[in-house]
Amino acid sequence: PLQEGILFHHLLSSEGDAYIRPILMAVESREKRQAFLGALQAIVNRHDILRSAILWEGLAKPVQVVYRNVELPVEDIALDPAQDALAQLKERMAPQRQRMDLRRAPLVRIQAAHDVQSGRHYLLLQLHHIISDHVSLEIVLREVLTTLAGHASQLPEPIPYRGFVAQALALDAQGQN
Repeated sequence: PLQEGILFHHLLSSEGDAYIRPILMAVESREKRQAFLGALQAIVNRHDILRSAILWEGLAKPVQVVYRNVELPVEDIALDPAQDALAQLKERMAPQRQRMDLRRAPLVRIQAAHDVQSGRHYLLLQLHHIISDHVSLEIVLREVLTTLAGHASQLPEPIPYRGFVAQALALDAQGQN
């Protein structure tokens, strides 16, 4: 039911999406940028929910589809070297500038930029709230850091998303009786 409400608001809004959570990070080198992106892709590969999309067109009811394989979309953006890099990135983080096609998995995106003035590489991570809340975001970031530290084998076995969906549907059905 919560996801249906989020979808309703997403479809109602033609500009921006208040349910996209932008997180800005900076790394010191291109190598660290690539390592972070590789670790994030590994976490997307680990968790069913991160490989999902919402389909509704031509269907009686919206459905969430989990794809076996998805590639983390990374959009390289050019910053204007004459302007402050952080100001440009914060402008991109404004709610009215956030939009994501919920029909295209994954509902995780990265916009990457290199600041020629500082040499830093910025990563603007965007997750849609339809698949991620604050707690799951913390888990994703913790698993990325664990993977970057070389300890991916110590991560707990991921819980299949289908079990969570079945439990939520069963509780919803009980509430309607």
